[in-house]
Amino acid sequence: MQGVLKTLLGAALLLVAWPLFAQTSENVQTPVLPLSGQMGANEMARVVTFKGRPEECLAPLAVTRIDGEMRAVSAQGFLIEPGLHTINGRATLDVSHCPLSDRNAYIRNSPDLEVEFEAGSTYYIGYYHGAADTAEWKLMVWHIEASPLIDTAAQLPEDQ
Repeated sequence: MQGVLKTLLGAALLLVAWPLFAQTSENVQTPVLPLSGQMGANEMARVVTFKGRPEECLAPLAVTRIDGEMRAVSAQGFLIEPGLHTINGRATLDVSHCPLSDRNAYIRNSPDLEVEFEAGSTYYIGYYHGAADTAEWKLMVWHIEASPLIDTAAQLPEDQ
């Protein structure tokens, strides 16, 4: 009976202490918010992953890793803090416009996509699969919508 109590007490202590271990400097995760999140949206970069361009061999991406860490993010996209980040995931290929050939039957893992994200900008990320050689298939940013420049001079009151 005492052994069971000691085990339960040890497990309870581990559950209480676990958040402290998870917050060490080596284990800091990149803040990621859902696309619908309004808190800090102007201070974050927007990543859109659900749109593809099948006719250009660009497939949507389900992001599963950010900065080397396994992450669960929305299939629609997410907000990410500005800075240099790496992204990887899984794509669902639409081969109606870019059919597979006998030469590219073996699909390799793609290296991480490294992007310098800027606050307020929107990045459309997908998986390019149009080349005959699958070694040339890769994750890529296929479109960036830059944040509009704010004309601060137009917002200042006129001198009287």
